[in-house]
Amino acid sequence: MKQTDSRILAAFNEHGYHIEPAVFTPEECDHLIVHSRDFENAKSGTYRPQMMPHRINDVYLTALKNKKIVDLVEIFCEGEPVGLQTEFFFCKPGTRGFSLHQDNFFVEANYGVFLSAWVALTDTYPEKGGLIVYPGSHKEGLLPVRKVQMEASSSQDPNANNEECVVPEVYKPIHATVPKGAALFIHGHVVHASNMNATNEFRYVLLCTYIRAGEKFRVGKYAQRNVVQLT
Repeated sequence: MKQTDSRILAAFNEHGYHIEPAVFTPEECDHLIVHSRDFENAKSGTYRPQMMPHRINDVYLTALKNKKIVDLVEIFCEGEPVGLQTEFFFCKPGTRGFSLHQDNFFVEANYGVFLSAWVALTDTYPEKGGLIVYPGSHKEGLLPVRKVQMEASSSQDPNANNEECVVPEVYKPIHATVPKGAALFIHGHVVHASNMNATNEFRYVLLCTYIRAGEKFRVGKYAQRNVVQLT
């Protein structure tokens, strides 16, 4: 492993996240946004996140296989990765944020082999539905959850506000600012959430998730995950 790769991996293992600029060009971001308008969830006006867009349109499959992302995923999972899931978030103005959670609560993979790349297709910041991350919280493994008494929102993922993670007080949140085209890599066990989109603009994001090849995972009733070869 290169020395720079070792430093990136060490920082990721310490903090549980990494922000990499310019994995997509502005033009690639705009292209993904334009094609999202063909999704039924956009045409209906609900703007509910579109699960598995790579099964609907190959532009999202190409995005899942983005070399800059995959090369970093290979470093972070310390092995050959495969794709697992994509989800396109419209996050229209006023959309409520995702509750505190760990991605591996849903996927049930082994520790350290599963992660996500949260790619901002427009500039994101706290007021525009930016992510809230609890650095170091991944070291706890899976944390307990408690039910959330909140009505479902038609514009949010159906799993967004069912329950929330109980985070030990020692971990303090940071509010991530992720510029257009950058990816926020998220350890499968790091606690994170998102802010409400309080702006008058959509906050477009493409979520791509990966797992080390050969590892077990939960398919999921809603997500229906399966392996996608990246080469």
